[in-house]
Amino acid sequence: MAILANNAADLVEQMILLTKRLAEIADAQVNMFSPNDIEEYTKMNDEASRLAATYTIECNRIANNPDILNGLDVHLKDTLKKETKRFRDILAAHEDAIERGKTLSEGLVKAIATEAANARPTPQAYSPSLRGIEGPKRDTSAIALDRRA
Repeated sequence: MAILANNAADLVEQMILLTKRLAEIADAQVNMFSPNDIEEYTKMNDEASRLAATYTIECNRIANNPDILNGLDVHLKDTLKKETKRFRDILAAHEDAIERGKTLSEGLVKAIATEAANARPTPQAYSPSLRGIEGPKRDTSAIALDRRA
């Protein structure tokens, strides 16, 4: 969905509000990573997705037609720049929080898989070359671990 604006000032004012709201959502989600409040985090995803789509459309429209902002009050341009910088800083923190969560989750899954594999008895097989029972082998359990995931 695109922003319906009457003029350049109206467009920039709406972009400022949009940028502020996206920053608020991202900041709130970063703060939810600490106490692991994932349920509340995911409730914000729908709104964030809709706003991000609008933000992308409008940023592309302005980038493709910078003349839209001709004659705009310097104060509005400065405010939009300030809010955009703030938003980008919060997005960097958001990305770091997601990366930490991903790393923790992957480590937990790997530790559980390793522990489960170590807890299973290892099969022993007959070996004609050893003239008897071959020693136990590791990693012969039926646990599948996709290292690419």
